[in-house]
Amino acid sequence: MLEGAYSLTVSGTGNNNFIPMRAGEEADFLSWYLPRRRGIMKVNIRYFNRIYSTGCSVREKPGGKFTVLSASVGYGAKVSPRPDAEIPLTFGGSPSATVTDGFNSDRIDVNIPENAWLSVMLRVRAEEDLELPSTDESASSGYKNGLRTLNVLRPNFIGCDAGFDRTLVFFGDSITQGTRTATDKYEAWSHRTALALPLSVNVINLGMGWSRAYDAAADGLFLNLAKSGDKVIVCFGVNDIKSGCRTGENIVENLKTVARLLRENRPSVDIIQCTVPPFNMDPWQEEQRQKVNRAVLAGEISPKIFDIASILEAETPGRVKPEYMSAPDDAHPNGSAGEAVARVLVGELLKGGL
Repeated sequence: MLEGAYSLTVSGTGNNNFIPMRAGEEADFLSWYLPRRRGIMKVNIRYFNRIYSTGCSVREKPGGKFTVLSASVGYGAKVSPRPDAEIPLTFGGSPSATVTDGFNSDRIDVNIPENAWLSVMLRVRAEEDLELPSTDESASSGYKNGLRTLNVLRPNFIGCDAGFDRTLVFFGDSITQGTRTATDKYEAWSHRTALALPLSVNVINLGMGWSRAYDAAADGLFLNLAKSGDKVIVCFGVNDIKSGCRTGENIVENLKTVARLLRENRPSVDIIQCTVPPFNMDPWQEEQRQKVNRAVLAGEISPKIFDIASILEAETPGRVKPEYMSAPDDAHPNGSAGEAVARVLVGELLKGGL
């Protein structure tokens, strides 16, 4: 669904939440990104009007009808409630668009200065009472009506016209998205890896908070976006166990289904299966995590394996190293964890080990 499009950002911006709006209500949404490329390029944005994956709503739930009153791509020397400059977007030549299934803007010429941040502004009006599919994202800034907020209507994809050799997709949950890492620092393992790779590698981050292996295995929008990858790094399991109460056997079967569907779509795809990261689980949950990881390490899902768990895990099995936790009561990996994981992963990717 994203074949041939170069991703300008490394943020995970899938729809895993929603914003309630009343018919006739209007709102401005501004989101900021660290772009992989700067300079003169043609840029467009895409949005899919549905929930990708289980989160605060139901997987594949469509959003209601709304109108994009105006939209723009901009930039600024720093993240703020207003960009330094904005270039209007159009939709089929029109400055506005009525949205049912989603939208794909026209391409516009943008010149992003060196060291500048990239922004997207969307002004929308609800045409009925609706739940607007949105991104719950803590690693990059967003604003609603000028006020900082985590839950923002974001474009699901910001593309540019750059050439590339291959596409790498990160496909996972909040640990892949970068949840709980410092805002606008791009410290997560996926962010650091993407920014360290050559620009000839197109990188799409499909990490998304609350998502589960069974969401991916359902073969809906979420997986169909991952099918754009020549190489797909898969990292699910924590939410399947923690909130989904799934057994290790269930998760292994879901991961096998994901791998099979990816290969059926693209027989040459490289699938790198991650072990399930530690998350300070209770004994039953930890037993399920260990079951999954034994299967992963045995090569039951893919011959290519990235043992992310071994990097993050303390001497006590199942516990995250304290220095790698985002807070004393939050097992999400922090920036130091992202650095440790990315150091190993980038090395393996660049030398061709994965």
